[in-house]
Amino acid sequence: MKARIALISLTTALAFGLALPVAAGSDNPAKDAKRLELLQANAGEARDTVKFLRPMHGYEVVGAQHVLVWETPHKAWLLDLRESAACNGLKREISVGIEALYDTINTSNGYVVGDHGLRCRIEGIREIDVKAWKQAEREAGIRS
Repeated sequence: MKARIALISLTTALAFGLALPVAAGSDNPAKDAKRLELLQANAGEARDTVKFLRPMHGYEVVGAQHVLVWETPHKAWLLDLRESAACNGLKREISVGIEALYDTINTSNGYVVGDHGLRCRIEGIREIDVKAWKQAEREAGIRS
């Protein structure tokens, strides 16, 4: 997966924007809804800030107001986005980016940005219990 990194000025601070191809949702809206439901059920308490010690492994749009950020292949965070018209088309974007201050995603100035520059504000960040989520997907018949 190729990443495009661009430095963006936010007043006096530097922010980074990382744009990656979006993992496509399935052609099964019921399966997508169940997957999001299981993600939310296995998400911890909302945080305002998460600091990454290394570059993000990847991410995928999992709903109109949700993005799953993979810190590593075994550690993930669910971003809850503010409901807005700008976020409605994220699943159809070729790539999305995350604008965050330095190596931190936060709710005070973090955004998910679509191909057309529309910005979706991050309202919450919740750690996913990846092991429990994958087990719940297997039990629901979503994952083999």
